[in-house]
Amino acid sequence: MDLVKDRLIYISAAEFSHLVQTAYPDRIFQERIRIVAEEKNIPAFRVGKVIREPRFKELGIKSLYLGLSDGARTNEIRRAGGGDIGNEQIWQAYELGKEKAIDMIQELKKTLKEADFSKSKPLFNMIWLLDDFSGSGYTYIRFDSAEKKFKGKIKKIYERLDLGDLIDTSHYEVFLLLYVATRQAVDHIEYWAEQFTSQNGYKPLQLRVLCLIEPETALTRETVPQLEEIILHRDYYDDKATDKHILVGGTPDARWGFAGCALPVVLSHNTPNNPVYLLWGPESYSFHGLFPRISRHREF
Repeated sequence: MDLVKDRLIYISAAEFSHLVQTAYPDRIFQERIRIVAEEKNIPAFRVGKVIREPRFKELGIKSLYLGLSDGARTNEIRRAGGGDIGNEQIWQAYELGKEKAIDMIQELKKTLKEADFSKSKPLFNMIWLLDDFSGSGYTYIRFDSAEKKFKGKIKKIYERLDLGDLIDTSHYEVFLLLYVATRQAVDHIEYWAEQFTSQNGYKPLQLRVLCLIEPETALTRETVPQLEEIILHRDYYDDKATDKHILVGGTPDARWGFAGCALPVVLSHNTPNNPVYLLWGPESYSFHGLFPRISRHREF
């Protein structure tokens, strides 16, 4: 009861919608102002002068938005853009096939021509990767020491972009925009993304977070000593939760959550596996959590 009353962080659907609605004006729009100001050598505080530059409109057209999961809310981002984001600029997944890429570039070329930018190269310059939550950062980028190679969504995206059929590889910026993330995830992503991009000659990944969860939020043996006995009790855990996906996080089990994050966080649309198992254990397990998680990995 103390955990639920005093420590639980529940992020509602309305609160997520609010974050998404602020993402475009507060982050995406502002980054475009910064880039154009730098390109045109205009002080960034002279906003009116910057947005009157033709390059500002052109860069808005040449922005690509990719959802990294079903929580990216790409439809809400498009509405928040107030008509600035066209259909050819946004896709609800980060894995783009060749045919879809061709369609997007053809539509981009048409839009550029209609906006009197027919001489502009029909390739994207700004890439926005969108997602709802990160607790550890492992899903996005990690280094597999056994296989001696990088893994994760960021790796796949950069390798896809490097093909050169979607972006201008001589002039591009890549942003990862997370609506909610922990400090642990931010530190992990920034460190390993820098290692990955520098080793492969890619432009750096720029991480932007709307709502940051600080380390003191996590449940520790020191802050909640009375909870430890319940977390470690054999009757309140199902060993099936310790699967290959959990082991990637470097912990022997999922009692304290994936990668030992021990978060007291529950999202309206699903519970991450970063909180303690008491919160997210799936209903199909012998002991399930207070807010059972719907796994994205199918069990056989």
